[in-house]
This record gives sequence, structure tokens and C-alpha cells, in this order.
Amino acid sequence: MHELMKKILLSGAFFALLLAQACTSKQQSEQTSTTETAPVESATSQTAEAALTERLTALGLTTNSHWRGVKLGDSIATVRATEKAALFESDASHLGYTLEFPNLESVDMLYRIGSGQTVNGIDVDLYLNDANSATAYQSELTKYFDARYKSDGTADTWMGEKRETVMLKNVSKGKDYGLKIKFAAAPAI
Repeated sequence: MHELMKKILLSGAFFALLLAQACTSKQQSEQTSTTETAPVESATSQTAEAALTERLTALGLTTNSHWRGVKLGDSIATVRATEKAALFESDASHLGYTLEFPNLESVDMLYRIGSGQTVNGIDVDLYLNDANSATAYQSELTKYFDARYKSDGTADTWMGEKRETVMLKNVSKGKDYGLKIKFAAAPAI
């Protein structure tokens, strides 16, 4: 009888251990699936905002400015403090910066100065190596602008919340490949 009692207790302990293990595994599984879905949801909401690909990040784009941390209407002092590219020209009408990439592609930016020493336009010229690069940049920039601005009904032209316009144009010709981007403040009423 003593042997039977021992087997029953041992079986009961084994059953309790299995039950405890199953409950723990289920809790961990629920926590894991909750944890795993959270980043997917936040990534989806970021994607709906504007996807910053590796190329766009290398250009210095953000989701809270027009170009490289600068917004239309910012002071010229803000541009000088924010822009980290090399200044190549400066006069009363604009500040010009250039940035070269390791693959010999480059980008020039002109921050146009309006009344009150504020930015009223940004002109960007991307100098690219080949048609594939121009197509890739154009595709990624189009998706980025689609997510950030509303199309004005014209191909490659968007309008912002403050009626500012954004235009993207592929200016590749022959063996010269590039894109032009223009940001313009809304005209004064």
C-alpha cells in the first residue's frame, strides 16, 4: 500500500508540474505575440506617415520638415544652424549647400531667402550616376511625398497643409542623370 501511495503522489506531482509548465508556456506565448504585434502596428503607422528609406535618410530627410530639418518659413539663422552640408555660396537671395556621397553622386540645395530673412523656397538638384539610380530615387521620393502631402492632381506635384507646393522632376538627359525638387511657399494673398 505504501508503494501505491508513493506512485499516486509522484503521479500527482508530475501532473501538477506539467500543468504549471503548460500555464507558463501559454502566458509566455501570449506575451510574445503581444510584444511581436506591437512593433508591426507602430511600423504600419510610421509607414502610413512617410517611409524613410536608406537613400532618403542619406539625403537627410525627416518626417517633420520640408528638407533636411528645414521648413519653409524658418529663419536663415535656423538654416545655418541646421544644415550640416558644405556651404558653397551665400548672397542676399539664397544660401547654397552641397553634399557628396561616397558613390560620387551629390546633391545641391538652395535655400531661397524671402522677406524677413526667412526661407520661402528650397531648390534641390540631385546629380546621379545612372538611370537606375534616378528611377530608384524618384520612386522613393514619390512614395515619401505621397505620404506627407496631397497630390494637386498633377503628376509629381503635391500641396502641403499651408498651401506650399512640392514638385519632383526627372531631368535626366543623355548620360547626365538627375532629379530636381522644388519646395515653394504659398503665394501671399
